[in-house]
Amino acid sequence: MKMECISVAGSGKMNEDAYVTNQMKHLFAVVDGVSSLVPYENEAGQTGGAFAAQLVKQHVEEEVGEQSLTELLVGANERLYECMRKQQIDLEKKEALWGAACAVVRVGEAHIEYAQTGDCMIFAVYADDTVRALTYPQVSHLEQVAFAKWESCIQQGMKQRSELMEHCRDILVSNRYLANETGGYGVINGEPACCDFVESGRINRINLRALVLLTDGLFMPRPYAGTEPRWEETVLPIVHKGLQRYTDELLTLENGDPECIRYVRFKKSDDKTGVVLHFF
Repeated sequence: MKMECISVAGSGKMNEDAYVTNQMKHLFAVVDGVSSLVPYENEAGQTGGAFAAQLVKQHVEEEVGEQSLTELLVGANERLYECMRKQQIDLEKKEALWGAACAVVRVGEAHIEYAQTGDCMIFAVYADDTVRALTYPQVSHLEQVAFAKWESCIQQGMKQRSELMEHCRDILVSNRYLANETGGYGVINGEPACCDFVESGRINRINLRALVLLTDGLFMPRPYAGTEPRWEETVLPIVHKGLQRYTDELLTLENGDPECIRYVRFKKSDDKTGVVLHFF
């Protein structure tokens, strides 16, 4: 098995992503930290999202082989709850919670086990280049509302990302209150309901060429709001060109559209983290 991995900071203050590549335990994961809407930094200067991502990373790396992957993510959620409680975070306010999305796999001789929450994604790629999404970006249906508003504002003549963000901020804030709620999305944020939104499963390895784990910063952006993602446009270039080259080309695309006008998105560049496992 050949492995590629990358983690690149976006245009934010720090990289709030993380990844796990534990070949001895056959465990691999990508993690996307979600900062609270209430400003927070610890003594080391980490945001809540960066801290949460590192906590989930550490928890997965310490796995002892006796838990299911769902139990592993739920355990990370409980651990995050305790950390926030000790820091006297108001756990009754969703806007104050730190969080993380995660996608994790355990590679066996004949099978792949996986678990996911949030919008991190896992793809299986087969010998004939068929791309199979094992997971679903759980925030997609909520983001589309904000993307549609963003596009509408562009059509009204707005050209600055800061102005566009201001007009969409209320939607983004209200979306945060749907974390671990029916009709919302799952996220590791210390809430007990997190366990109800973890997705998991198992596939066999017959004809499996590669596994691709990505945080959302590596998704190829779409030019129009409301269009369904064409995952082949993201996944196949990664498998064929390599993760580093794909990332470099994506950064070039984003740098050519700094105000997020041509490609609808909320940041010029989001943090980008990926792990690719090539089986042949």
